[in-house]
Amino acid sequence: MILLYTFENKKENIRISSDFQLNGSMLTVSYLVDDKDQELEDFYPFEAAREISGTLFPLENLWTTTCFEIFLKNTVTNDYYEFNFNSKAEWNVFYFSDYRKRVESFKPDLDVKLSTRQVNGRPFLAFTVDIRSLANLKLPGQVNMATVTKGKAGISYWSQKHSGQKPDFHDFKNFSLILNSNEGKK
Repeated sequence: MILLYTFENKKENIRISSDFQLNGSMLTVSYLVDDKDQELEDFYPFEAAREISGTLFPLENLWTTTCFEIFLKNTVTNDYYEFNFNSKAEWNVFYFSDYRKRVESFKPDLDVKLSTRQVNGRPFLAFTVDIRSLANLKLPGQVNMATVTKGKAGISYWSQKHSGQKPDFHDFKNFSLILNSNEGKK
């Protein structure tokens, strides 16, 4: 698992770890949340042993509350995708042709599966999506794992790397992990 770090270093009793694996065209992204004081909003009550799948309706603005994210970028071009998920199985995916240049005409046609469980008493979420329809994603790709949390300390921005003076999951310097078929992180 990849430990994510908050940008702000707020005094929170929360730890978030994430991981990813691509098996063929099936991408599985997982998050383990250590929040013993249950500070996160829009996350509790956490429903373990839950499985939801299908072509779910994508929602906007999931990042305004607790939201789990993965960014997938081409290594040669500046094309990239941003996936947002939450514990209620709400999701969205966005396509960008360059840094923060969202392609509004992109309409995802994806089947998303959410599964939840408890791991050593902590909430664990796994999202699986078939990425073969993401025509502009070429492998190997670059990855940025991220999470936005909303809790007692306000909004926090989590990533495996923060490169700038403010939190920016889109910053290409933060895409420090590699996505390759049948492998996870390197």
